[in-house]
Amino acid sequence: MKYDVVVPEFAEGAEEINLRQWLVEKGATVAKGDNIAEAATDKISIYIEAPADGSLTALLSEEGDRVLVGQIIGEIEA
Repeated sequence: MKYDVVVPEFAEGAEEINLRQWLVEKGATVAKGDNIAEAATDKISIYIEAPADGSLTALLSEEGDRVLVGQIIGEIEA
């Protein structure tokens, strides 16, 4: 089964954030709740967590990209 890695809502009214860094590489095994990416604005940093156990099969956004809340940035295959 495939799970989407989605940019979470992180602050009221905020619509986009800078994807600072992937913390795991494509193909890595992750567990649900693992921090797999870091994103930041001028004021805050957040971690984006794995939505399920599995393998990170796709990175759909690159480090440095501006991404929107709700945007799919990766895929995990269970």
